Amino acid sequence: MLDWQLKHVGSSLEEMQRIGVKTKEIDADDLYFSENENVTFSTDSGKIELYSKSIEQAGFDPLPKYTAHEEPSEGYYRLIYGRTPQHTFGRTSNNPNLTDLMHENTVWINPKISKAWGLVNGQYIWLKNQDGVISSFKIKVRVTERIRWDSVYMVHGFGHGQKQMKRCFGKGASDTQLITKVLTDPLMGGTGMRSNFVTFVTENTEKEVAS
Repeated sequence: MLDWQLKHVGSSLEEMQRIGVKTKEIDADDLYFSENENVTFSTDSGKIELYSKSIEQAGFDPLPKYTAHEEPSEGYYRLIYGRTPQHTFGRTSNNPNLTDLMHENTVWINPKISKAWGLVNGQYIWLKNQDGVISSFKIKVRVTERIRWDSVYMVHGFGHGQKQMKRCFGKGASDTQLITKVLTDPLMGGTGMRSNFVTFVTENTEKEVAS
């Protein structure tokens, strides 16, 4: 198959194994504007606009102004979530091969905060957000300098409550469960979900699901 594909672009598997790298001249490059090309954009002026009159007419700031984001209240920390190389969203956390690589998520906590709370590496806790929602399952503490003191971080895709998912049921906590406040951009509709804050619950909440 590789040989067939390479022959379609004027090479072959034998040639690539022999020379390693092959360069080809191209007739045109549409990635960039050509010199002296007459370029227009889909704006009122036809130019790149830093100050947008159409946005101003719609009642918004024509030139974006910095707006300070909400800060967590005392004892709460901004919930940051993200991915891990071992998994894709929440779809692979029940996969036996990938579960062997990572079977639960952890909550990253800055050493300054873990010390103030008396939390230790490997300890299990629960998370409660600003609206009183408590994670159904416990999550392991990871004390690390890799997270700011005013935030915590956890990998998305864990904390599943379906017992049919035998490998990942109840493993780690679900960030989705704790995201109850979503901000929406009034101009383009984009959403921001890192607007939620959590605090730590060290006692068993007896909220772990039984479904």
